[in-house]
Amino acid sequence: MSRYDWMADARCAQIDPDLWTADRPGNTYGDARIVCGRCPVRPECDAHAGALSSQDDIRLHGMWAGRAPRQRSTTRHPDTERTAA
Repeated sequence: MSRYDWMADARCAQIDPDLWTADRPGNTYGDARIVCGRCPVRPECDAHAGALSSQDDIRLHGMWAGRAPRQRSTTRHPDTERTAA
């Protein structure tokens, strides 16, 4: 089993991907928040986004797990926090 198997159950997998980007004029992520709010794999998506965000060479775009880019940048993910030695 792949660590990405959860993605097949994501509600966003069945919907227009443009819903999750701010590239659409007037997009405030309102519809995306509704879809994410009802998604059965939202915790997995949030953890995945946190892990990706912790990598210096990756910059996430759009909404992940019901969080807009600005919200993700202010949220710390316990599984990706680094502790000082």
